[in-house]
Amino acid sequence: MSPLHWIILTRGDRPAELAAAVRSVDAPTTVLVNGDAEVNAPGAEVISTGQNLGIPAGRDWALRQTNSDAVGFLDDDAVAGDGIGDLIRRAFAADPTIGAVALRIVDEHQATARRHVPRLGGRRAEIGGPVTLFLGGACAIRRDAYLDAGGYWGELFYGHEEVELAWRLIDRGWRIMYLPDACVFHPRTDIGRHPDGWRLTGRNRVMIARRTLPWTVAVAHTTAWLLIGLARAPGRSQRSAYVSGWRQGWRRPVDRSPIAWSTVWRLSRLGRPPVV
Repeated sequence: MSPLHWIILTRGDRPAELAAAVRSVDAPTTVLVNGDAEVNAPGAEVISTGQNLGIPAGRDWALRQTNSDAVGFLDDDAVAGDGIGDLIRRAFAADPTIGAVALRIVDEHQATARRHVPRLGGRRAEIGGPVTLFLGGACAIRRDAYLDAGGYWGELFYGHEEVELAWRLIDRGWRIMYLPDACVFHPRTDIGRHPDGWRLTGRNRVMIARRTLPWTVAVAHTTAWLLIGLARAPGRSQRSAYVSGWRQGWRRPVDRSPIAWSTVWRLSRLGRPPVV
């Protein structure tokens, strides 16, 4: 396997945090400027899209500029923990069926938020093993697996792109492994830090279900996440934005390519049926 290659996505508005992110990784690194900002990142190759492609399309574009067998993804306000590259390389080398590894996010309080644990219920953050999800800004993906599954769905722009990709990776026979000792330090955030976060979160929940799940499961998924989103939204404006996005998700054209029912069963056996 060729050396791990890191990709750090940035809009160019957090220079100090970006510099720390670049210093934290121990492998060749590409900083992708998702826009036209002038960015200086010593120790990394800097490439620019010239416009904001959104998170999934930006990461997809950057991965396709590399030729490494495995690519790690890091947010520009995150710092990779010591030895993370070796842990990732060993995981991929030990099992050729692993298509992606999920890394553990640790916040400024040395805790892992429940929503960052890739298991239903957000429990057992310290226990590794096969899972059904990973976080787009704290993961590594085998190149062959990524291309086999079709890569990120760029139309989503922001939110849930890794959920949809994870479903398709597992549908293609790849495994996702959670490595709790491979830590990424990232300040605790919420959806509201993105100006359009709640609307896009609601919209994309519907879009990924319509595209990737069998209809029976898609209906259950979208219904469940309408209720979950309303319960989690902290205020009236966020609830309104979420419902608006949820409705938009039904109106956007989507080319369906549903996973097999055997994959639904496999996801369920791994502890996360694609209803929630």
